[in-house]
Amino acid sequence: MEFLDCPCTGKSLTRLVRPAVLTLLAGETLHGYEVLRRLAAMRICGGRRPDAAGVYRTLRDMEFEGLLAGAWDLPEQGPAKRRFSVTPRGLACLARWNATLAEYQAAIGQLLEAAGAALGPATDREAS
Repeated sequence: MEFLDCPCTGKSLTRLVRPAVLTLLAGETLHGYEVLRRLAAMRICGGRRPDAAGVYRTLRDMEFEGLLAGAWDLPEQGPAKRRFSVTPRGLACLARWNATLAEYQAAIGQLLEAAGAALGPATDREAS
């Protein structure tokens, strides 16, 4: 049995977009398009380009919440672009995410051990 579209494949960890955005922007100021491009390269997106509208909505929401600061780049030619950077509040949020993700990592490790024990010794059978 295949689980191509099942959440069990973990191909898209959409709930991790916020900490990923904060992580990307903690190091530098980026345009929304560059945030999208870099998110696509992260394992949380499973090698797929994230939903652009969803990411831009998340950026806007995070700006409204005071986690990000946005400013318009108005080049002489080409379209205006919005640049985002992390605020002190956003850095505090990222620190909390870091602690939360460490807790998740420990919980996932424990779950993996229990699942491995439940499945028994390694065999050549495929997961179904």
